[in-house]
Amino acid sequence: MFTQLLHYFSKKSSFEKKLYTVLGYYPKNRELYRQALTHKSYKKRGGLHNERLEFLGDAVLGFVVGEILYQKFPKGNEGFLTQMRSKIVSRKTLNKLALEIKLNKLVRYHKSAAHQSLYGNALEALVGAIYLDKGHHKVAEFIQKTLLLPHLDLNDLTKEVVSYKSKILEWGQQNKKKTIFKVLESTGKDHKKLYKVALLLEGEKLGEGTGSSIKRAEEQAAQKAQSQLLIK
Repeated sequence: MFTQLLHYFSKKSSFEKKLYTVLGYYPKNRELYRQALTHKSYKKRGGLHNERLEFLGDAVLGFVVGEILYQKFPKGNEGFLTQMRSKIVSRKTLNKLALEIKLNKLVRYHKSAAHQSLYGNALEALVGAIYLDKGHHKVAEFIQKTLLLPHLDLNDLTKEVVSYKSKILEWGQQNKKKTIFKVLESTGKDHKKLYKVALLLEGEKLGEGTGSSIKRAEEQAAQKAQSQLLIK
């Protein structure tokens, strides 16, 4: 029996063995997981990449996280639960979780596309692949036991700000201050675009941020402005 098991495991590819360290099981459909971990910049796959699985994984992740939060916080209202879900499925959190489970060692991409969000996107695609390969029960187990429980404290997460941009826009509205975000410049090619955004308060620049998307640049600018204005 032991010899048979040894033979079974020895036949597994290097990719499958690495996947096992992340998932805790061997996949039924190996190619589905290869696709999930292949960025569109990786040319050797003949155009097969993870964007469709990322779309599916985003929906599955949102649903499963919603289930978990509904059970975890029985007194939480809709607004609270929505904010908590937004924090968990944010690009920042997904990037962090992807690195925690060492998914970065499995993702394939061209060096021109290298940026941290690539790993969070791949994590969403992986969730989509697990759902298609193993179903709802297995993907829910992966999200809760592999991603959330070991790496996120949901009680601590309740204290985090959802969006610096939302917070500062709310402050501007309450204090009747005109607050706008202005894109100053964008540089780089499609796979490595970089945006610079300024936050203007009553026409005066209060913060500036850069990021691989306008949204990320706005968040950084808002965070800097918030610290200057001492907004809590």
